[in-house]
Amino acid sequence: MSMNTQNRIFLTGDIHGQPQLNLSSDLFPEGKGLTKKDFVIILGDFGILWHKLRTKEEEHRLKWLDDKPWTTLFIDGNHENFDLLDKLPEKEMFGDKVGIIAHSVFHLKRGICYRINGRKILTIGGAHSHDREYREWGRSMWKEEEITTENINDAIEAVESVMFDVDYVLTHCAPVEFAKFALPFEIMHLFTPDHSEENLSWFKQASQLTFKHWYFGHYHTNTDDPFMGQWTCLYNKIVELTDEEE
Repeated sequence: MSMNTQNRIFLTGDIHGQPQLNLSSDLFPEGKGLTKKDFVIILGDFGILWHKLRTKEEEHRLKWLDDKPWTTLFIDGNHENFDLLDKLPEKEMFGDKVGIIAHSVFHLKRGICYRINGRKILTIGGAHSHDREYREWGRSMWKEEEITTENINDAIEAVESVMFDVDYVLTHCAPVEFAKFALPFEIMHLFTPDHSEENLSWFKQASQLTFKHWYFGHYHTNTDDPFMGQWTCLYNKIVELTDEEE
């Protein structure tokens, strides 16, 4: 990892309402040396805002995260309470609007190209839940989880404004051609593309976007496959966006 201690950005995968599982001091010792000008970005399935009336456990976990030395940002996944996310107060940060969760915890919206610590970062949250038989509409699953055509149109408009060239793309799920290879080999043959993955594929082809790297979560694995090239899936691994990569 880079030894630069200023303006740092780290990425990690799904936390499902339990940030300590990825970001405890034992797992993330670099966090001790960060400041609120440094950022940790969660690639979807943030999940701390889940109950209509926030529980004591949610308050505790949110305070745990807010008290960390860094600022936490996240894109939405599929396992989010979108009724709560959509009602968050907003503020201007990184050149556009973000949702305010706490003093130093913010939601990065879909189809926006933010400028974070000098990097152009496109964010497109959302994905399809594959455990729907265990979930209930409006209580543990929301139609807003899917990546829509409107989200993709917003993303195309955003990258058009920067001449279709960004530093990083952050999504929860992945385009079809990379989603399959994020799965364990033994179940890869069972892969069936869903609407959100197909929309990301369409965006990739339609925009002809250039980027240094595309990171995503959702598939509960950490990929280290040369075939993936500029594409990386993160789950419980933490990576830093470094000058070397740029």
